[in-house]
Amino acid sequence: MKIKTNLNNRTIMTRIAIGDAILDELEQKEFSKIKISDVVRNARVSRMSFYRYYENLYDALCDYLNIIVNGYMIEGGEINDPSIYMKLEHIEFSLNYFDRYSRYFLTLNRHGLYEVMIDAVNEYMVKNILPRKKLHMYELYAYAGGLLNSFLKWEEDGKKESAHNVALMIYRLYNHYDENIAPFDI
Repeated sequence: MKIKTNLNNRTIMTRIAIGDAILDELEQKEFSKIKISDVVRNARVSRMSFYRYYENLYDALCDYLNIIVNGYMIEGGEINDPSIYMKLEHIEFSLNYFDRYSRYFLTLNRHGLYEVMIDAVNEYMVKNILPRKKLHMYELYAYAGGLLNSFLKWEEDGKKESAHNVALMIYRLYNHYDENIAPFDI
């Protein structure tokens, strides 16, 4: 996968335009039927610009999520303090932040592209949380998958519960330890 991580505004705007154009195409056809020529025309970028950043459409979808996650890290404070990721307030922030990008998540999920999302979430946890916390990788994967799945279900169900109530359920699930069970030996 070839993804440039240059973060100047012009580069980000081009990459977002490409991601948005893919989402527009996904609203009309299956992922396998989307052509790069349609995406670049819709994004109003040159084919050369597309290939400057990506080898294929899949890479562009992954990069779009990377841009979303970079904003999440900055706005949510995890870039400075990764220990906040499992706190109630941060779980609620996560649900609300990713709700801004519900079109992306729901569209990918509808098209069977869940692996794009879960791979990015797992990669984020391994790169940004695991090195700074004394947790086992399996705990992070369980948490990341649980948060993503809960978020997707919440969105698909029309957000009938408040973000706070969903966050509270997730928080209780991952922060309730049985004193009779020995903690995992790290």
